[in-house]
Amino acid sequence: MKCWDSFRSKLGWLVFFVAVSAWACRYSVRDTGFVDLGLEAYRLRWVPESGTSSEVRSKAELLLRESNVVWDEDPTGGGFPRGAGLYLRDVEGRILSLPLPNPSDATAVLRGVEMAVTSPLRERVYREGLRAYALVLLLEGTDGAANARVRQDVESAITATAQLLSSMPKPVETPPQLVSVSLKDQSAETVLVWGLGLEPVLSDSPRIAIVYGRGRRLGLPMEGPLITQTALRDRLLLIGQDCECDLDRAWLKGPLLPGRWSRELQQAALDALGFDPGNPMVRAEISRIVERGPQNPGRRRPPSSGSSLGYSEESVETTPGSESDPAEPANSGAASDTSATSTNPTASTVPTASTSSAAVSKPSPSSAPTNPGRGLWFVLAGSLIVFVVAGLGLWLRASRR
Repeated sequence: MKCWDSFRSKLGWLVFFVAVSAWACRYSVRDTGFVDLGLEAYRLRWVPESGTSSEVRSKAELLLRESNVVWDEDPTGGGFPRGAGLYLRDVEGRILSLPLPNPSDATAVLRGVEMAVTSPLRERVYREGLRAYALVLLLEGTDGAANARVRQDVESAITATAQLLSSMPKPVETPPQLVSVSLKDQSAETVLVWGLGLEPVLSDSPRIAIVYGRGRRLGLPMEGPLITQTALRDRLLLIGQDCECDLDRAWLKGPLLPGRWSRELQQAALDALGFDPGNPMVRAEISRIVERGPQNPGRRRPPSSGSSLGYSEESVETTPGSESDPAEPANSGAASDTSATSTNPTASTVPTASTSSAAVSKPSPSSAPTNPGRGLWFVLAGSLIVFVVAGLGLWLRASRR
């Protein structure tokens, strides 16, 4: 009898701790944005006019500490230009040439190294990303009227998203923030603009990039007529979803901005999130979640707030065998229609009120909830309560004996 009582006591504690662990191990998409998965390092190479300097290398590596930029001296070339200069390369092979008045001047090189990992706007992105749900970076164009239209769309999307924050699996008090980047600032922030996946040149049309966490980009940047209130809102809603829910994991693989994530920022993230995003166990678990793919590969549409905002959307199935980037529209030729329809990042979605039966094949009606993450939250919360009550009950019965 005593053995049975001891077993029940241990079982009760086991159930209790398993339940608590299950609660603590939940991550939202926003949470994953604070974790460096170790696959996104930028490489920085200095090609002097003649010779090399070990002193420059040691000082450069010191400046690059706590950043996702590494010093590269691969003698085979590694895809870098061979002309004298200082070059920054991303994992896709894109090259940015950093300005150097004299490629052989060690002092100028070190200033370029510092430019690669820090700037006023990147520091702002990091610090505001710690408290805000997400940041919408508006890179203004030379067309003032287009800037005003996009700004209004962004503000409307932020307002719509803010109304739904309390229903998210892990609510965030501070709603998405709009960060305007003027033409002048873009000229001074070439590394940031390039790190967003854009060419660091001025554009006539405004451009939008959504970042979250420690500067992780969500999908591809948007430009011109592709920027609509609905498209922005749908992307913003993705960030609040449970990363275990049924969504395309490609959304979780956006690149981090090149920059220095200092110990101070690491501690601030730990305090704000309740877990350490730099912990190897956390990194391993989130890497597993990101790499395993969606639970239902047939569903590629992000959760929508259509029912909350007064209209509904239906998914238009993509042609089998056609693969596109999750942030690319399914039909680039339809850009002129995006002001009236939703440009869904993963699969075209069209409001039912404007869908033409001659243009698309309407799928069979589905009763799937518009926010699967929220339903999963209630299921897991209910399971947690059951586990806790059962564990406490067994523990109390064992203690009375």
